[in-house]
Amino acid sequence: MLKYIKFVFLIAAPMALMFSSCTCPCDKVVAGPDDIVAEAMEGLEVMKTDQLKTMMDSLELFYLFDVREMDEYAYGFIPGAINIPAGVLIFRMDNEAFWDNEMIYPPEKTDKIIVYCKKGNRSVIAAKYLERLGYTNVSFLDGGWKAWEIAYPLLYEENLDALGGNHNDHAEVGGC
Repeated sequence: MLKYIKFVFLIAAPMALMFSSCTCPCDKVVAGPDDIVAEAMEGLEVMKTDQLKTMMDSLELFYLFDVREMDEYAYGFIPGAINIPAGVLIFRMDNEAFWDNEMIYPPEKTDKIIVYCKKGNRSVIAAKYLERLGYTNVSFLDGGWKAWEIAYPLLYEENLDALGGNHNDHAEVGGC
């Protein structure tokens, strides 16, 4: 009987306490994507369009990732942006062939990385993924491409040839 009591207090009780105190975010039910974005935004650094423009003008070195899909990117993107769709971002960060194709060095874990999408939601999720991969200097562009397009309507590039075919077939993609 004494062995049983020792077992409960020394082994079983701490384990039960440990398992009951652990909460997995995957067990939490959310109302929708806005809740997921709000949770991911906690603790992330926000970059405003004027801050990004100042960094660009000062020739400060940083990585700028456009996490929209290729057909969104082709219609307009911030100069110097690298298109890495949010759905494949985490898989390309350590992919040497991808960076060789872009003809740039892959980012170090401490390099400044700014991500943006159409309006900001996908970039929040992408920035959180990058932080979870160990990148320590990540921010997202508040308002995304739309905020940039409004603030700097003449400062963008496009690559409509990447779409092929009819350039008038622009579909609304992503929504966020």
